[in-house]
Amino acid sequence: MELQVDEVYDGTPSCVKTARLTTKAFLARVGTERLARIPADTVSGAQLVVSELVTNAVRHAEGTCGMNLAYRGGHGVEITVWDKASGSLTAREWDPDRPGGFGLEIVRTICGPLTITPTQHGKQICVRMPLPQAA
Repeated sequence: MELQVDEVYDGTPSCVKTARLTTKAFLARVGTERLARIPADTVSGAQLVVSELVTNAVRHAEGTCGMNLAYRGGHGVEITVWDKASGSLTAREWDPDRPGGFGLEIVRTICGPLTITPTQHGKQICVRMPLPQAA
């Protein structure tokens, strides 16, 4: 079984909310297909990951950005966010006094490693959101 959704956003801050809502609806579909509802904390975690990645795309890249969510069976959802910025991402050193810039740290804490791939028009970031095993 494979489920997938692709969205393209205009790059304005309002698209972050749209991405979160899309993620919630997508995980509801995945739960239906798996015959096992996705727990609320997993949905919230996925929405937070999407929110951080799309927010970074909106803040640091100009123009459109997009998101792909894919479930191909198994125990995870692949989350990919792309933008038109060609620069690479660099991890910052932990500083509890820093006023912001924790997005990628949050994403790594929830999902583990992330993959950053240059594309013809920018880059894409891909993570795998673990799902609890269906009963």
